[in-house]
Amino acid sequence: MIKLILISLSAASFTYSQNINSGVKVLHQKENIIKFADYLFCEKDYLRSANEYLRIDEGLRDEKINFKIALSFSTIGDYSTAKNIFRQINESSPYYGSSRLEIMKIFFLEERYHELGEYFRTGRNLNLSTENTSGEKLYSLSFLKDQQTIPAFENFVKAFDADEKNEVAALYQLKMNPPNKNPLIASVLSAIIPGAGKIYTGDIGDGIFTFLTTGVFTFLAYDNFKAEHNFRGWLFSGLAVMFYGGNIYGSFASAQIHNARIKYEFNLQLDSFIKLKNYFIPQYDFCK
Repeated sequence: MIKLILISLSAASFTYSQNINSGVKVLHQKENIIKFADYLFCEKDYLRSANEYLRIDEGLRDEKINFKIALSFSTIGDYSTAKNIFRQINESSPYYGSSRLEIMKIFFLEERYHELGEYFRTGRNLNLSTENTSGEKLYSLSFLKDQQTIPAFENFVKAFDADEKNEVAALYQLKMNPPNKNPLIASVLSAIIPGAGKIYTGDIGDGIFTFLTTGVFTFLAYDNFKAEHNFRGWLFSGLAVMFYGGNIYGSFASAQIHNARIKYEFNLQLDSFIKLKNYFIPQYDFCK
């Protein structure tokens, strides 16, 4: 009987020892994975970093790890996965406000400005001062990207700091009053004076060339008809008409190209400003 008890105690002791060793091994393995994943994260190897973090059992991951996983996926452009993980961050977490800002950033990058606005407005009542301040800046600038009605200037710039207001004001004015050219006016001008429409759109060299070529062919047609060289007269007349018609259409197209360039340069300037400001998201200190 005593022998049986001793055997049972030995077995229980062995099992307990194995469980302790197993638990220590799991914790040790988690620490090693985190160290390696952190290294990859700070080396900007975000895909491998996320995959390493995901090796940790879900029940053992804290909010910081989940946030870094989502941030890694967002950085490499896997926005769907990133949003799903950001949304799982608990409201009591210190990373909750940052996760909301990151979701707003993703909406901006996806050009889903209406959803960005709705998401910001639904979270406005939360006691998250950093998110409300930074989020409102990104929300305001989304109006410059979308076709919705832009707020009045005073309301638009009030969220921005003093050192940001000058550039924001310039972007606002450029959006409200872009230096566009009217394609119809360009066409009419070129119908009156060949090349004038292109000069109006800023394409001065092409405008002068059009004026000269149309004028030269018109003169040659007149001169040959006057000399009774009818064939050459009709030939040069046809060329003059061709250049004249092309000049009108070209001026219309030139105005459209000018306007497209203005829009492209505006978006480039806006995107550069927002990227320079890191989408108004505070810098993280994960890599010291």
